[in-house]
Amino acid sequence: MALYPVIMCGGAGTRLWPASRPSRPKPFLKLTGDRSLFQETVLRVAPLAEGGRLIVVGGQGHTRWISDQLAEINIDAQILLEPEARDSGPAMAAAAAWTHRIDPEGVNAFVASDHHIPDASAFRAAVTEAAVEAERGRIVTLGVAPTSPASSYGYIKPAGRGLSRVEAFVEKPDAQTAGRYILDGYLWNSGNFIVRAATLIEELRRHAPGMAEATAAALPAEGETTLGAAFAEAPKLSIDYAVMEKTDLASVLEVHFQWSDLGAWDALAAVEGGGGGRRILQDAEGCVVRAAEGMVVAAVGVRNLAIIAERDAVLVCDLSQAQNLKDVIEALKGDAPHHLDFPDNAG
Repeated sequence: MALYPVIMCGGAGTRLWPASRPSRPKPFLKLTGDRSLFQETVLRVAPLAEGGRLIVVGGQGHTRWISDQLAEINIDAQILLEPEARDSGPAMAAAAAWTHRIDPEGVNAFVASDHHIPDASAFRAAVTEAAVEAERGRIVTLGVAPTSPASSYGYIKPAGRGLSRVEAFVEKPDAQTAGRYILDGYLWNSGNFIVRAATLIEELRRHAPGMAEATAAALPAEGETTLGAAFAEAPKLSIDYAVMEKTDLASVLEVHFQWSDLGAWDALAAVEGGGGGRRILQDAEGCVVRAAEGMVVAAVGVRNLAIIAERDAVLVCDLSQAQNLKDVIEALKGDAPHHLDFPDNAG
């Protein structure tokens, strides 16, 4: 069995504004250490590609970020560039089509580029176990055993413990419902999928034929990286809506390693190493503080705040309200759209 890990670089990370913006989104930020989330993901999954090939799917506008950050850690990958963002379904379909073209028996492990998983060995062991089931024709997702009733994650209802059939995928619940889910044995939906390329293509043809057709037609010629114009014809759908909520092949492997999607500043507060830049903190507890290059942030006598200073924008936010940052983004669209991206890249 040859594994083809696929790193998906499509996340916008808008809830991490003002540090994450369209021209420099969340995956390419150094949020938890000296490497970006993308680089940490590459180093975590690259050992799985023995016998296969590491694949990175990202937008054309992020070509330099992808290439430069791969070069910094001296790792090579097949890069597939999207001419426009079409959500996770078309991105995964294109990677599966590329894999199937060179290896009809290849197994893909689709992973997000911006998740925090400190125990790389445990992650690789889970993917390897899931790949055995994927060879049998199943689509396996990794379900993380919850540590709290988080309302910022989707949940999976498994048929049993360990490796089992998926009974249902459920959307992000309120806190009370999340607490009930945990008591009922639900798992966090990590968004990682392990599946034979051929199986995914077959399920796409069954449940989202337009997506399968458009992405197959968009495959670049050998030696090229940019997906063709046909990619824009693919329906803009997540893989959950396109396949996972419809297929009868879904399995889930329960895992217990530490995992976070670092979706907002409150999630970063729970991670060791969060924050960065030049900071002076006195009697400041439970805070995430980041200062852009050339700036300094001083915080005195404050609690549970995100203080994020970029060269053109500053966010001060109670961490209990971090999940509501989308309201700020909507306000910026009307009042100050030039601050939605960095000054050199704003429209």
